[in-house]
Amino acid sequence: MNSSDSDSKWALYNPLKSWTLFNLNRNDLRLVIRSLNDTEVRLTKISEKGSTSWKALDRQLHADFFPIKDTPDSLNDNTGYPEIVHNADAVTDTGYFIIKPNRILHPRLHQRYDVSVPCVLIGNTKQFHTESVDLSEGGLHFKDSIPPWIAGYFLVIVKSNYQLMCSLVEDQKEKKRVQIVSEESDFHYIQYKNWLTTF
Repeated sequence: MNSSDSDSKWALYNPLKSWTLFNLNRNDLRLVIRSLNDTEVRLTKISEKGSTSWKALDRQLHADFFPIKDTPDSLNDNTGYPEIVHNADAVTDTGYFIIKPNRILHPRLHQRYDVSVPCVLIGNTKQFHTESVDLSEGGLHFKDSIPPWIAGYFLVIVKSNYQLMCSLVEDQKEKKRVQIVSEESDFHYIQYKNWLTTF
């Protein structure tokens, strides 16, 4: 983002969508953070130029960058602007919009490998350590039930080597399975798939 503001010293990293933005000023940060959903906020990391590490984006630690609730919202104040007319019959070029994910996961679409390796699930600010029962390109099955505080999108670190973005498999009696939702081009996912070919 271009900015003439002298405090363009911030960076954001979002592993869910695989993007990183550098040289953001405070207004840039506020605008980007405003567009994130709660899951993205929990996963997004922030760093200041010159820092040696990334920190979790936190509503209390970084309160200056989050919109203040229960106050007038200037970005939603349309006073002085023309009215937007939504025409349901208008033809829209959907090439500019993401309608649904390209990758649809189906049960047993991928070969499963009966491999027991240590795994860490990271949700919110907590970690859950377990072991795999089986693995595939599409998901993982764990020995232990996944705790209820793991929800939405979360990271799974397999064998301390591969960071995979995952979500819970729906309609399971015991919460022990997750599906991988990492982008096909994600470095860790590519390395993970290459590792699976060794079995």
